[in-house]
Amino acid sequence: MRNVLTFRRVVSLVLPGAVLLFIAWALQQEETVKAAALPYAASICFATLGASALLSWYHNYARVLCTSVVVGLSIWTFGRQAPEYDIIRPAIAFLLPLNFALFGLLKERGLATFEGAFKGGIIGMQVLLIQMFGQSAPGKFLAVLQWGRLPSAWIWLPWAALVSFAAVAVFLLVLVCLRRTSVEAGLLWSLAVIFIAMNQGVHPGGVYLYGGAVGLVLTFAVLEHGFDMAYRDELTGLPGRRAFNEVLQQLRRRYTIAMCDVDDFKQFNDTYGHDAGDQILKTVASTLFGVKGGGRAFRYGGEEFALVFNGRSVDEVRPFLEAMRDAIAHMGLQLNDRENPLEMRMRKKGTPAPTATVNITISIGVADNSGDNDRPEVVLEAADAALYRAKESGKNCVRLLEGVSV
Repeated sequence: MRNVLTFRRVVSLVLPGAVLLFIAWALQQEETVKAAALPYAASICFATLGASALLSWYHNYARVLCTSVVVGLSIWTFGRQAPEYDIIRPAIAFLLPLNFALFGLLKERGLATFEGAFKGGIIGMQVLLIQMFGQSAPGKFLAVLQWGRLPSAWIWLPWAALVSFAAVAVFLLVLVCLRRTSVEAGLLWSLAVIFIAMNQGVHPGGVYLYGGAVGLVLTFAVLEHGFDMAYRDELTGLPGRRAFNEVLQQLRRRYTIAMCDVDDFKQFNDTYGHDAGDQILKTVASTLFGVKGGGRAFRYGGEEFALVFNGRSVDEVRPFLEAMRDAIAHMGLQLNDRENPLEMRMRKKGTPAPTATVNITISIGVADNSGDNDRPEVVLEAADAALYRAKESGKNCVRLLEGVSV
């Protein structure tokens, strides 16, 4: 089951990169603005890249830190006017997208780990290789790398680099769709911006302007990733406990809170394993996210979820809660690879693994701010008490605190 993708999530993944790319392009269209910005372009470029690197180091994000480093080295090389840099620019144009693919593919393990050292070693090895081959046979090196160069005044990159950029762009787009995190989105937008920057070879000021945009994109990616870590549940994709607590403080007038709990979740975990338990939580979270009536779903903790209906009373949310509970009870969930290691070894190669279909149910307790429930904390306690009543009533049901069936 895929993680939840909200409208805010789409905006956070798409908008910053698009806006910064547009700003970098627009600055170069008006000559007066361009002339005023170019003297500071290099300083802004390396300041933003340095900021993204420092934030990545502070948050222990090795992937973004390494990306900031390789982009900084590339921008510095493309901004040089000396002829000897013409030898290594095609190599950098070819290798840089491959670095983006590598950093996007590898999991985040932090800086002070083998994986972090491996990423740094990859960067150092490429620098040495480019210098070694460029100095040993510069003529042949340049001729090979610039083979297939397009006869265009705008795109000077050779075919090898263009293919590298295109393939990695598709790869990162797939990662964005699958993982839906700000880091992958930041890498994709940075790749797009750096591609345009590399085609400003005769305009070093333009290279720096686009490089500054890359630094800002990566900085936003780190900040957004930090927000996700604090406010979003990694397993289900739903907003987490901290986000729920903040929403409680913003509630005014009429609202309803529903507490939901997966029935017999511990038994599922003991019988089928924690991977199956995670699969169940993702499935329930996806259904809760799609609840009608304007409800917002949150991962409260463990197998508990919370729903907030702002502007609605208990009577108004009754049909939506009942429909959601019934949908979960009748969906059925197929669990794959439910066998122990000995059975797995004995099973013939090519034979499909056994599957198990389980039924999931949830219990729901609901309360609104009518009567004596005048504060969100009190309403939450009432909903939690109603959930306990639902468990006592046989589970797979919705209950009010007073014991009235919804």
